[in-house]
Amino acid sequence: MTLQEADYSIPASEWLRDPLAEYRQGDFLMSGTAGSILGRGGSRLRMGAQNSRQELAEFFAATGRRSAIAGVLPFAPGGSGEFVVMDSTLRGPRLAPSGEGRAANAAGTGNDRRTAMAPNAPDPHYTAAVAKALTKFTADGLQKVVLARSRSTTLPKPLDINQLLARLIRQNPTAYVFAAPLPEGRTLVGASPELLIRRNGTMALSNPLAGSVPRCADPVQDLANAAALLESAKDLREHAIVVEMVAEVLNPLCINLQVPAAPELVRTGSMWHLSSKISGRLKDPETTSLDLAFALHPTPAVCGWPTQMACDLIEELEESNRGFYAGAVGWMDAAGDGEWAVSIRCADVSNDDLRVHAGAGIVPGSDPELELAETEAKFRTILAGLGVTQP
Repeated sequence: MTLQEADYSIPASEWLRDPLAEYRQGDFLMSGTAGSILGRGGSRLRMGAQNSRQELAEFFAATGRRSAIAGVLPFAPGGSGEFVVMDSTLRGPRLAPSGEGRAANAAGTGNDRRTAMAPNAPDPHYTAAVAKALTKFTADGLQKVVLARSRSTTLPKPLDINQLLARLIRQNPTAYVFAAPLPEGRTLVGASPELLIRRNGTMALSNPLAGSVPRCADPVQDLANAAALLESAKDLREHAIVVEMVAEVLNPLCINLQVPAAPELVRTGSMWHLSSKISGRLKDPETTSLDLAFALHPTPAVCGWPTQMACDLIEELEESNRGFYAGAVGWMDAAGDGEWAVSIRCADVSNDDLRVHAGAGIVPGSDPELELAETEAKFRTILAGLGVTQP
């Protein structure tokens, strides 16, 4: 099957078997619970929450057709996202390790294709930032802040994004794996565990994650750590803050919003997370998945609560600009359906450099050294996909 205009009614038996094999740098590719989508070409738009509907309506009126769009939102609340109104789109099943095609074969080549990055080291700035944040909490003020740190390196040769995507799919088969084009020839590539919002018809689903503990190589200790996470007052409160905010945003937009009474555990290759699936039926069928993404972002899972207080502290304490890290990445079809993931466990890459971020939620009772260890564990997802060697 060749690339074609979006047709979301085609049966699964006619989907492209391996969209990853068709991916070329500059395309948009995302694989998630709604299957995979590959978009190519199109017009670029910068839109914010206040003007997205108007700009899209004007664009579609001028061109005489409606198309799927894809793109990324920055972390900064109110910032403009980078979108592509795609000339051609292709749908497929969720990408799986068994369907990696020739990209998977290339990914198995030797260390000469791998990127070197400095080994892990103490980060006194980060632990000091966490310690300072712990002095800011008050009963009627700041409740949570997510503090992130970054690592960067110069690449000895251009990064093969197909190889990176193949590794990420193999190592994180249940993640939202994506490659989204950015301005100036850059690409945001990652494997996010967290669904910001999915819309299918009038049904909406959000799956926030908050409260985490690193995985352990010892299976007995690993399960013990997971059980302790479910009982951790600190992590349960961190999770509850996120669930309360998501429910507060979705409740006026939905009928019969379903909010779990308690979180469940989900695991990735490097982390255990507390997870809650929040769902409801939209009151207004014209509310699109992009509308919902703008309304929800940023959740306390990547920012904190209250939002503005947390953002102000992030700007004060973090050393580097987050850019599109901890934003959102996703797509929306012509009917308004779509899927948007939180853009974490990702790398911002170009031909000659890359930058990765990882963050941890800080609440009263947080330990700076444990939060530092959590960010190191979260780095592992994207660094393993990069094939990083630690000298």
